[in-house]
Amino acid sequence: MKHKVKVIVIDKKLYPELQEQYCTNPLSGPCPCYNVGDEFIFYRDNERDDFWHMGLNTIVKTNSDLNAIAGGPKMPFCSEAWDTVSRYIYEGLQGGSIMKG
Repeated sequence: MKHKVKVIVIDKKLYPELQEQYCTNPLSGPCPCYNVGDEFIFYRDNERDDFWHMGLNTIVKTNSDLNAIAGGPKMPFCSEAWDTVSRYIYEGLQGGSIMKG
């Protein structure tokens, strides 16, 4: 069975008033792990299964340093992002679809 899933960061929101209210560091700023336009490809076949490595080494396009970005060779997806998207990545790697067509 061979499947792949492409993930693209299409937006990056920052809500300073919520950071100030809820974050340990209220001045933490925007997420340093991802940038708009970052692209990731997850594979599942006899050679690789990227899902079980939380996206480590899945980045295929970025304007940042590969060693400093989630999905690069040194850092898997951050746990908050992974919790949000992992179920959809898993569905696609099983041959399913979350989008019409």
